[in-house]
Amino acid sequence: MANFLKRRGQIEQRLGQYATRLFRVEAHIRQGEVRAARKRLEGLLEDIEQFERDVKFPAELTIVGAQLGFLSGKGHLLRGRLPAALLGATAGWLYGQSTACEYQDAIDEVKSRVEMLGDVLLVEDDDE
Repeated sequence: MANFLKRRGQIEQRLGQYATRLFRVEAHIRQGEVRAARKRLEGLLEDIEQFERDVKFPAELTIVGAQLGFLSGKGHLLRGRLPAALLGATAGWLYGQSTACEYQDAIDEVKSRVEMLGDVLLVEDDDE
């Protein structure tokens, strides 16, 4: 569970870094510094796509949920612990899916913003 919390913090920190980079690109565009904006935007989409492939939660949380369910089950093995482990694994997988979907939505939003800024820079190039 501690690994999950640590990983979740790392993901949120990384998303914050992407937001900061986007803010800086937007600031360069507002100031008319197209070359600096292009340089900051360079490689960002590829970095985000690699990060997107690295974010996987459901399997890890399924194991944690099964362990918690097994340890919290009472009584007989077949009537207490195994059903509790199955229920815990299902709950862990569902929570992992929910968390992964939240992060996927945030990543998709950042990617669309990067693509939009890339389009803005192309328009700026055409104007010059």
